[in-house]
Amino acid sequence: MSSGVVGALAFTSAALSSLIGVMVAVALLPPLAVFGMLLGSGSFSASLGAFILFLVNIVCVNLAGVVTFRVFGVRPKVWWKEESARTGARNAMILWGTLLAVICLVILLGYI
Repeated sequence: MSSGVVGALAFTSAALSSLIGVMVAVALLPPLAVFGMLLGSGSFSASLGAFILFLVNIVCVNLAGVVTFRVFGVRPKVWWKEESARTGARNAMILWGTLLAVICLVILLGYI
């Protein structure tokens, strides 16, 4: 989640764009690599755990980015796009929050 917040802050403060790529790579690539290695070795139940971690990281990075943009008041440059941006941000928070709740439920139920 922290890489989503830092990525959004880097975007709003015109920091180096390579920093955003490094943060996303640190959050997403290790669980995806573990998923591939476990899947290749035939450990299907263990690979499912790594894949769920990858999904949680994707959802949290996106949710943290949307919330950070809202908190810092990032708005469109033109006034006529503000309503659609507000609606889009609300829909994105609902989508990513719902996906996070579903993934948490799957984890609590033991990977179904």
